[in-house]
Amino acid sequence: MHWAFLFLVVFFVSGPAHAEPLPYSPETAAELEAEEQRLQAEKHLQSEPPDVVEARRWLESAAESGSVQAMGEVGWLYEQGLGVEPDVAKALEYYQSAYEAGENEYGLRIGWMHLRGIGLESDRAAAEAWFRRVIEERDDSAARLALASLMVSDARAGVRPERAARARDLLVRALEDGETDAAFYLAQMYMEGVGNLPADPERAVHYARIGAEAGHPEMQAWLAAVLARGELLPRDRVEAHKWASLAASGGNRTGEQLRQQIAAELSDAELREARRRALQWLNER
Repeated sequence: MHWAFLFLVVFFVSGPAHAEPLPYSPETAAELEAEEQRLQAEKHLQSEPPDVVEARRWLESAAESGSVQAMGEVGWLYEQGLGVEPDVAKALEYYQSAYEAGENEYGLRIGWMHLRGIGLESDRAAAEAWFRRVIEERDDSAARLALASLMVSDARAGVRPERAARARDLLVRALEDGETDAAFYLAQMYMEGVGNLPADPERAVHYARIGAEAGHPEMQAWLAAVLARGELLPRDRVEAHKWASLAASGGNRTGEQLRQQIAAELSDAELREARRRALQWLNER
C-alpha cells in the first residue's frame, strides 16, 4: 500500500531527470497520455529546485485523463497545501475518485481524515462509514483492522462493551488476510479482557507470538517477559533474551531493560546462543 506522500518524498530527494520537463499547457497535455502527463509532474519535482506548482498542474491534468495514481498524488498536494492553497474539499474529491477507480487505500485515507479531523471537523460516524464501505465494497482487511481498532477503543473505555466480540471477529479475519498488526490488538484484548471478551492468557500468548514474529517490538518485549518469568510458557531465558534484544532494537524501552536483566543471568555460552538466534531471526526476515 502506498500513500501519495511517499511519491513526493521519493521525487523530492531524487536526482535530476535526464530530460527537461515540459511547461504545462492544455495544448501540450492534450498530446500526451495520462501516464506521460504524470511523468512530466515527476520531472518537475526532480528539478532543482522542485517546481511543485507545475507538478500540480500536470498531476491535475493526468488525473482528469484517468491516472489513478495522479488522483491520489494531487489530492495529497491539496491536503498539504503544496504548490496550492490547502483545500481539503478538493483533496477529498480526488481521494474519492482514486478510491472509486479501485485504490482501496484512499477510502481508508478519507476515513482517517474524518476520524482525526484533518482539515475538517472530527466525525467518528463518517470515519466508521468509510471503513465499513471499504469492507463491504472491496472485502478489504486493512479496513477491517481500522474499524476494529475503533471498536476496541470503545469497548476498553466501557462505552460499548459489546463491540469487543465484533472487533475480535474483524481482527481474526484481518490476521488471516495477512494484516499482522491485528495480532497486536488480539493479544492485548486477551491479556486484559476487554468489554464482553474475557481474558484468555493462552490466546494472548498465541497472538503475542504471532505479533512478535511479525516484528512488533511491544509484542516481542511482552513475549520476552513471559519466557523470562516462566508464566504461561516454560521458562526459557535464552529465548527471552533473543526477543528482548529484538524488541530493544525496535526502540522498545521495556525490551532494553529486559535484555540487560536477562543477560546478567546468562552464561557466556547462553548469551552467545541468544545473540545467534536474534541474528538468525533478523536474517530470515
